[in-house]
Amino acid sequence: MNNNENSEQLIRRLSFDNLIWGVYLLIAIANIYGDELIKLAIRTNDREPSNRAQKIFLTILVITLIINIYFFTRNYRDLKNDCDNESLQIRFVGSGLLILATLCFIYSQTKNKTPTESVSNV
Repeated sequence: MNNNENSEQLIRRLSFDNLIWGVYLLIAIANIYGDELIKLAIRTNDREPSNRAQKIFLTILVITLIINIYFFTRNYRDLKNDCDNESLQIRFVGSGLLILATLCFIYSQTKNKTPTESVSNV
């Protein structure tokens, strides 16, 4: 692969990363909305807003899991190309831990019993 191809590939990758940052922005807004639904559920003693918030938080976690899997596979490809790079090794392990943490959050979110247990997902 020549230098121009490497540059184009890096530009495409960075453009896709910008898209992911936009998704994270939408996730943050959805978390705020979910928290507002929890507040409403607590104030009105109504389970419906809490149930909607639970669904929002679970959806956010699934999207986060997909993003983390993307970073894991990307870091794996980078590590395959440069196995001796300690920084890439740390990024690869870290991305694997993020997948594990997200799976733990998903499990926790599905086991919530009360509205106060489902406040946000972090």
